[in-house]
Amino acid sequence: MKKSEQFQREKTGNLGYVNKNCWLVKALNYSPYKRCQYCEFKFHNCLFLHYQIISLILIIFFLTLSFLIEGKISKLGIIFVFALIVIYGYFFNKSTEKIINANFAQKKAKEALEELNEKLEEQVEQRTKELRKAYDELKVLSKAKSEFISMASHQLRTPLTSIKGYVSMLLDGDYGELGKDKKQALSNVFQSSERLIKLVGELLDISRIELGKIELNKNKTQIELLIRSCCEELNQQAKEKKLALVFQEPKTFLPKVKIDELKIRQVILNIIDNAIRYTKQGKIEVGIEQKKDSILIAIKDTGDGLTEKETGQIFEGFIRGSAGADFFADGAGLGLYVSKKYIDIHNGKIWVVSPGKGKGATFFVELPIGIKD
Repeated sequence: MKKSEQFQREKTGNLGYVNKNCWLVKALNYSPYKRCQYCEFKFHNCLFLHYQIISLILIIFFLTLSFLIEGKISKLGIIFVFALIVIYGYFFNKSTEKIINANFAQKKAKEALEELNEKLEEQVEQRTKELRKAYDELKVLSKAKSEFISMASHQLRTPLTSIKGYVSMLLDGDYGELGKDKKQALSNVFQSSERLIKLVGELLDISRIELGKIELNKNKTQIELLIRSCCEELNQQAKEKKLALVFQEPKTFLPKVKIDELKIRQVILNIIDNAIRYTKQGKIEVGIEQKKDSILIAIKDTGDGLTEKETGQIFEGFIRGSAGADFFADGAGLGLYVSKKYIDIHNGKIWVVSPGKGKGATFFVELPIGIKD
């Protein structure tokens, strides 16, 4: 037997289908009725067999009843019984065909759904493999990028530090007195070298974080003392812009938090420094309070503010608000990115809220009190 014929005989609904569950169809080797092409029942479950049995019972019942009533079987009774059987058979036949066809359609739908699921699973599995491969390649590239940045930053730091040192000595008059113009030019060089050293430092921090080489030196710290020190360090910078830098220090000491003091200090300094830079007039307020299981630091300014889009992007690398582009040409937009990374590895949170452009912004830093090592 050819494969196509074999398929026709095994596939439900095909013209040559043979139901192997039914001994009658199997014995005949073909489907005696059209409905049998859609049936998978065993012989004793066959609806048509049920119809024949019920018909036979009805014939016997009505004939017996007619005999008992009249003492004999009348011709009218026989005609009536057979007419009733024919009518019953017609409607039963139609109903069974509908039932079998409905069951067949349901089965076909189920098979189609299963086939679709199999195809979808194969496609998902294939896409997952492709994504996993792309992710692995991206990890390799990301690691290579971080290692390159780390190496380049190390190579840049030493000469930049030397340049800054020699320029500082020139400005201090260690190599003789300089004219006003020369001092101004060297002062610009000194400031540029400081910015470059800061940028190199941020790049090194990022590469260490991404390579998993960052080390934390955690100690129990009185956080309000650290914030007061940061405010004192930047107070002169605020005065030069005629801004008020106010630290609303709590009246009593808050619980100590276990942190890497240098890294959290860098976070606070960076946020306050940005607030001073992007505020034309008004003040910067620094507050701190204890929540249930954490310490919440809030740094509020009256500066240019942020759009809704900027608040969602501000902690990404190489992103600055429109105020940064308008007021300052320097800066790579890495400070807040590094700050978020430092807060993340402390199991803390950092976010910003701004009513809109020209309405200032408030940066929040939340650190757990019971932070784990």
